[in-house]
Amino acid sequence: MASSSDMASSSGVGRRRDVPSPDARMPPLALAAGVLGLVGALPTTFLAVVAVALGGLSAAAGPDPWTYLLLAAPLLQVLGATWLLARRSWLLLVLAVVPVALLTAAVIWAASTTEEAGGLGWPLLLLVVPVLAAVLAATPRVRHWVATRPRRAR
Repeated sequence: MASSSDMASSSGVGRRRDVPSPDARMPPLALAAGVLGLVGALPTTFLAVVAVALGGLSAAAGPDPWTYLLLAAPLLQVLGATWLLARRSWLLLVLAVVPVALLTAAVIWAASTTEEAGGLGWPLLLLVVPVLAAVLAATPRVRHWVATRPRRAR
């Protein structure tokens, strides 16, 4: 004979359907990663707008390929942060740091070839917030929250 706990769990009695599961709430780390991902795209967006406004897409010898990276980096980062906040993917936000890192390396390299190169602090500020967002998005709690999202029934 089945025990009363088996009957309660099989009939749905004893379980409250109106109470969300513990994983249904967004972890604070996911919220922080998403917000930092959105905020971290602002300096790169500003740099891209300035470069395009100064004629970066139409140089004398044709379009410069690095300006496309300038435009793609903040878009990927905003998309990654949006997907994390929508509980779709944590990996896109983590991988969105790669174009920002390449862009920062290019800015540092270009600054080091000029005679009036300033400190490396300003270009490295391009990396601080996006890397922090990627680290927070890659935490086990955030990955588990995204992985356990409810799937649509087909």
